Amino acid sequence: MTPFVGRDIEIAALWSTLEATGRAGLQVVAVTGEPGIGKSRLLSEFGEMARRRGSRVVSSSATPGQRSQPLAPLLDAVVDGDRRATRQTGPGAAWARSTASVHLVRDLVDRAGDADAHRLVVLVDDMHRADETTIALLAQVVRAPSPVPLLLVLAYRPRQAPVRLHTALVGAPGDERVREIPLGPIGEQDAQTLLGVRCGTPWQWAVYRHSGGNPLHLDALAAAATGLRSTASVVVGELPVALRMRLVGELEAASPLSRIVLDAAAVAGEVFEPALVAQIGQCRDAEVHRALDELADLDVVRPVAGGRLISFRHAVLWRAVYDAVSPGWQLAAHDRATAALYRRGAPPQALAPHVARTARPGDVAAVSLLHRAALAVQHQDPVTAAHWLRVALRLLPHRPDHHQRRGVLLVRLAQLAAVAGDLPASRDALHEALKLLQRRPTTRRAHAVALCVMVELSLSRRAEATALARAELAGLPAAPSIGRAMLTFELACSELAAGHADTARELAAAAYDVARRYPVRSAVATTLALLTVADTAALDMPAARRHLDRAVDLLDAMLDGEFVRSLRAAVWVIEAEILHERFDDALRHLDRAVSSAQQSGQLLLLARLYAALVVALQVSGRLPEAQESARRAVEVAIAAGGDREIAVARILRAWLDSQVRATAETDPEVDALPMLPDGPYSLLVRRLLVEIGLAGGNVTGHPAHPGLADSDGLLASDLCSQASWCETMTRAELAAGRAERAAHWADRAATVAAVLDLPGNTGLALLARAQVLAVDDPARAVPAAQVAARELASAGMVVDAARARMVAVGPLAALGLVHDSYREVKAAQAAFEGWGAHRLARQAVLERRRLAARSSRRAGPEDGETAAGLNLLTRRERQVAVLVSQGLTNRRVAQELFVTEKTVEMHLANIFAKLGVSSRAVVARLIGATGHPVGAAVPAGEAAAS
Repeated sequence: MTPFVGRDIEIAALWSTLEATGRAGLQVVAVTGEPGIGKSRLLSEFGEMARRRGSRVVSSSATPGQRSQPLAPLLDAVVDGDRRATRQTGPGAAWARSTASVHLVRDLVDRAGDADAHRLVVLVDDMHRADETTIALLAQVVRAPSPVPLLLVLAYRPRQAPVRLHTALVGAPGDERVREIPLGPIGEQDAQTLLGVRCGTPWQWAVYRHSGGNPLHLDALAAAATGLRSTASVVVGELPVALRMRLVGELEAASPLSRIVLDAAAVAGEVFEPALVAQIGQCRDAEVHRALDELADLDVVRPVAGGRLISFRHAVLWRAVYDAVSPGWQLAAHDRATAALYRRGAPPQALAPHVARTARPGDVAAVSLLHRAALAVQHQDPVTAAHWLRVALRLLPHRPDHHQRRGVLLVRLAQLAAVAGDLPASRDALHEALKLLQRRPTTRRAHAVALCVMVELSLSRRAEATALARAELAGLPAAPSIGRAMLTFELACSELAAGHADTARELAAAAYDVARRYPVRSAVATTLALLTVADTAALDMPAARRHLDRAVDLLDAMLDGEFVRSLRAAVWVIEAEILHERFDDALRHLDRAVSSAQQSGQLLLLARLYAALVVALQVSGRLPEAQESARRAVEVAIAAGGDREIAVARILRAWLDSQVRATAETDPEVDALPMLPDGPYSLLVRRLLVEIGLAGGNVTGHPAHPGLADSDGLLASDLCSQASWCETMTRAELAAGRAERAAHWADRAATVAAVLDLPGNTGLALLARAQVLAVDDPARAVPAAQVAARELASAGMVVDAARARMVAVGPLAALGLVHDSYREVKAAQAAFEGWGAHRLARQAVLERRRLAARSSRRAGPEDGETAAGLNLLTRRERQVAVLVSQGLTNRRVAQELFVTEKTVEMHLANIFAKLGVSSRAVVARLIGATGHPVGAAVPAGEAAAS
């Protein structure tokens, strides 16, 4: 049985009502909700809970046809209560007593108190099927006093219930004994629990959205939905027999005419027009209207607001009805639908569902119609568009005179596969298309090659992509053309990924010069954004800002339809905004772009958008949101299938986890990465790996990727990331006790910041310098840290600004400004806790303890300070500190203590944090001041501190 989830509030409400029966005598609860929402399961689970806690529970259910069986559902409960059964019962033999007296029902109440004073719980499901006599009796029971504690819980579907039932139960204002518990959709997290391994793809949330949070629909979609690589559409495939029979079972009460009309409606589609249904089902309009009234009473169909259209209650129910239609009748009905729609002059997308079912191989007219239909819906429903293209390819004759058309269809199918994340399928289709398209240079062929270059880059095949683009460009005429612009743009992306900033800038400028000659804003915005990144990499900041402003203006002027078609431009604009520290603008565009990419199923771009979203949220101090976005980034990247996107997303998630968690944990997925992604992401992920390593006590970076701290790792295309990289490497070198190397990285950060002239980069460079000065020059470290905090805050990089305030804590204390030091660390701790940065908050707590110990020293100034700091060290950390003070390397310390060198590095990082120092030399001075021998006893109070 599937787990019971998502109904804690409703169970609590039922339980509180049961508790109230001891005081009020009778309580009535109406559990209402649409079919499949979980009413029956709620009654069952609550009944078991009440039974385990000592209540007497009897249950029943109205069944189809019982409106002609007076009192049947209540008589079931009477019989069950009379036998003192504790099981859930069905109607059974109770139907034979349908003419029994109403007094039998009152006996149910009277007999409950015979043996004990336990409360009685009566559960009756599907009361919308109850007869009028039962409803009248309920109205009497609800209003009459009860001699014993009684809870009556009745579940029904409001849309199918008689008005009198609803009035009797919830239509008495002010009656405190009667309450309604409406069941709404379950939450997304509960839906994922409910699906479990049955929907192990990353698209549980897509299935959830299409289910509307209805557990029955969720179950059906998990079993039958196709197209789950796309967030845009979930096409309901053939349902499992058990689910189909459960859904179609509702229709047993429908008349033969209504079944014919329903079958015709299923062929017409999930949303249909009654006049078309009449033509498909060969019925008169009046008959269709009469049948629709009956089907609406059964809540099978519902009117669509604002027109003559009617829809099935849900796509799952529509599919169940469609699958139940006999195959021969289906084909004939689709033929009639096609003929009727042709006579109306319907658009291709309205004809395509029927033509795709009835067209025969060789029908070139059908191929053309399906192609036009796919183009019409490709942005709103890429899964359906791809299906129609595949049907068209199957119908198209395999003859040389159709090679060009087949190539065009394959390119369009490859484009849909690429944006939906199926990169291998896209690449295969493109390679097949390029064999068919004419060898002479044409715009059509150039478009196919440009798309193939983009796919090859996403699959981390940069050499193949570059060679393909250059070979095709060599065969094109030198005159500007759309084909040359597309290929030049993709080649610029490849050169930028390789770190060739000047070449990339030249190519991007050439692509822009061609694009602006044509009235296609998406192409102009895309080339402008790429040119912005290339300008930045080439250190031309005025040109970069000018091009970025123009690209943003174009993007903001787009309506939703054009924006969806311009998502690639949005991605480049957003990444350029992050490079230029325009985080508020980036978040504004990300909100629109992520929503558009999800709705249109453009997974490859969505993976990049989520990566940008994680960075923008983190610097803004919205860490819980960033962590959730990092989780989504991994899901999207896996579905998109790009190796680079997967690696970036997993490292981003591990980075956010290391910041949010108070304790360091390893991420096996990051440990198992075979290689680091190249291109514009390379420096970012290397920096994050060092950050993850530092969080785990590894001063040389991530243990699964050694050598990070030994490589400059600077690509020209990553220029705007270099200040962050240099600041991170400054911390890593200080943690390793290499002060000279740390100063080198701080100098590099200052050089980069001077060129870029961005407040965030300037603040990071000052932060790096402050950390170096904090080792032995606190008087200069304090102002450097304070200015760094102001610069970072002005850039919106609030987490880094709080880190800068933390750097000032130690130097302030060293200058005797203990009160100022304590104020800074307290403010930083509060900020970290408010943002959910629990690791940094923990470091602030340790610093506060160190300051508290320093302020309570009893000995001379230096001795008291040293003892207070040492009180925070564990026994093993004390041993490491003493050996380091004797001049031993990490390797020699590891040999002395019989541990690994990595373990020594971890202990050394903890020692630096607890003592508030940044170099081995200061540790040696502190240890030398006290002369503690190796293995000395742990001072009193150490256990509490550690």
